[in-house]
Amino acid sequence: MSSVGLSSGLPEIICQLSPQSTPPSPTIDRDSIKCSKSKLVLHFDVNETILIGDDAGGDTVEDCLNKIIAKSAFVKCPPDDSSSQTEGCVITTTTHYEPSHWWNGAPIMNDQKVHQPPSPLYTGWQWPQHCCPYYRTKFKKYAKTFTLEQQHGSAYRPLYELLKNSFLQLPSNAIGGGANSNNDIESEDDSSLPPSHPFYRMLPSFFHTLVKLQEMNKDYTLVLRTFGDDLEDVALAIKDFAQGKHPVYPSFREPKLLLEECNMYRGRYRVEQPINGDDHGDGNRNSIINSIYDLFDWNDSSKVIASGDDELLNIIEGQSICGIQDDYKYWSGNDCVPSSGKPVWIHPKDEDGRVSYHHLIFDDNIHNDAKDSIVAVRSRDMHTQQWKSLSGENTIDQQGIYVVRVPTVAAILEHDWFLQQIAVAEARLHGHCTD
Repeated sequence: MSSVGLSSGLPEIICQLSPQSTPPSPTIDRDSIKCSKSKLVLHFDVNETILIGDDAGGDTVEDCLNKIIAKSAFVKCPPDDSSSQTEGCVITTTTHYEPSHWWNGAPIMNDQKVHQPPSPLYTGWQWPQHCCPYYRTKFKKYAKTFTLEQQHGSAYRPLYELLKNSFLQLPSNAIGGGANSNNDIESEDDSSLPPSHPFYRMLPSFFHTLVKLQEMNKDYTLVLRTFGDDLEDVALAIKDFAQGKHPVYPSFREPKLLLEECNMYRGRYRVEQPINGDDHGDGNRNSIINSIYDLFDWNDSSKVIASGDDELLNIIEGQSICGIQDDYKYWSGNDCVPSSGKPVWIHPKDEDGRVSYHHLIFDDNIHNDAKDSIVAVRSRDMHTQQWKSLSGENTIDQQGIYVVRVPTVAAILEHDWFLQQIAVAEARLHGHCTD
C-alpha cells in the first residue's frame, strides 16, 4: 500500500509514507519497455487523467484540482456502522458518511484559527481498513472548494498551489511565467499560442511520456478515451505537440501522432441479454453486461465503422493513434458496473506463448470495487472464441497489468509516473506469459 512518495524538495504532505508497509516506487527499466515482445496499445482517459478543467461541462481548472486532492484525502469511517464491512479493502457504501477524522486520526476541522498539519494523502490501490476517500462521502458536495478558506481541506492549499503551478511551467512569452525547470528541452519563442490552448490544462507527464517512448523507439498505438466532449481539444493539443508547437518540446516531431477526424469515433453499445455474475439471472448490480460494442463515424452517427470486438480491434491496432468517445449513457444506465464501461481487451496467448498486443488503459475513475468502475475488460481463451466481459472481481485483478487507476495528484507531480506504470505492467505481463 502506498501514499504519494515523491522526490525531495516537495511539501511534507506528499512526502510522508503510509504508516503501513509501503513498497518503493518502481524503477523504469527502459530496456524492458523498448524490447517488450507485445505491441503496446496505450489507452488514456482524458478528463482528470491527462486534461484538467472542463469549462463547457461546468468544472474549472480550480474545481478539478480541488477534486483531485479530495480524492486522495482519506478519512476514517464510523467503526460501529454496519455498512462499513469491507469487500477486500473497499467499503461498499460510503456516500452517507459524515466523517469527523482524517485517516491518520486527526480531526477534520475548518477553523482557520487552529493550526493543524494536513493528513498525508493516500494513493494506494487498496484502501486502508475502515477508511475511504473524502470524495466518496457525503462531503463530496464540498470537493470543488476543498482547499479554500473555511473548508475541510484548507490545510492542503499549499499543495493546491503546487499542482496549479505545474501547469504554468511554460515559457514566459506564452503564459507570463518562467521556463520549466523539470524539462531538459529548452523552449522556443511561440507568442502565437492562445491562452485557451489545451496545452495549459494538460499534464506535463503525458507529453513527457510520449517524448521518452519516441527516444526508446517504442512501437505503440495511442488511443484517447472519453465520455465527454473534450476529444477535439486533446486532438488539437497532440497534433500541435507532434508538429513541434509545444513550447517545452519545440524539437519534438512525430507524424504518427497526428490525430484527425477520420481517426476519431463514437463508441456505442448494442444491448444483448445480461449474463449475471452468479448465474441466478436476478439482474442485480453485479451482473456482467455482455453487449456488442460498435464504432460510428465521428460526424455521422448512422455510419458504422466497426461492429463488434474483432472489427473494432482491427481498427484500433492498425493505427498509430485514434480517439473514441465512449458510451456514457450506457455505463451510467447500468449503475456504473465495470462490464458496461469503456472496453479494453486481453488477447489470448499465441502458440509460442506470446501476446501480440498488450492493451493498457489509464483512467482516474478505475476503482477497487467489483460493482463500480469505468473499464470493461474483455477477454477470450482462444482466438476463435467470442469475446466476453470479465466479472467485477476479475476486473480488479487486472490492476497494474491491463488497467491502471490514476491518482492524478501523483501523475501531475511525477514526470515519470506513466512510464513507471508502463514498465511495471509490461514486466508483469511478461511474467504471466512465461508462467
